Amino acid sequence: MKRGCFPKNWKIAKIIPVTKPGREDSLDPSKYCPISLLNIGGKVLEKLLINRIMHHIHKVDYLNDNQFGYTPQKSTMDAPMAVKQFIEPVLESERVVIMASLDVKGVLDMAWWPAILKGLRDTKCPQNLYQICKTTLEGEEQ
Repeated sequence: MKRGCFPKNWKIAKIIPVTKPGREDSLDPSKYCPISLLNIGGKVLEKLLINRIMHHIHKVDYLNDNQFGYTPQKSTMDAPMAVKQFIEPVLESERVVIMASLDVKGVLDMAWWPAILKGLRDTKCPQNLYQICKTTLEGEEQ
């Protein structure tokens, strides 16, 4: 953590394809769920890094109040309850509500690393955490 480095050999994963339940007889390649097995040191450093960054982000109050994922004291039920609280009075007054919901498949696979690093810089993330993130992402597609 002090050196601000994520060792390269900790990034190497062994990929194990696991068949999804009920799809054993399918010929479709999407029947497999790839499981990545990483070095235990890398997993420990990753967990420490996530905890430290989340602490920093919450400390500087960077997240929107409507952010439910990765937020302490908020659960998966809080998001639909917030929608219900917003919609209920409108429906009671017999007005119309239009809602759109998106589920973007593979959105995290498309994360743009330069923007993530810029966000860390903009929040004045501690230099060692920023450097670990930077070395973690080295070699990733930009």
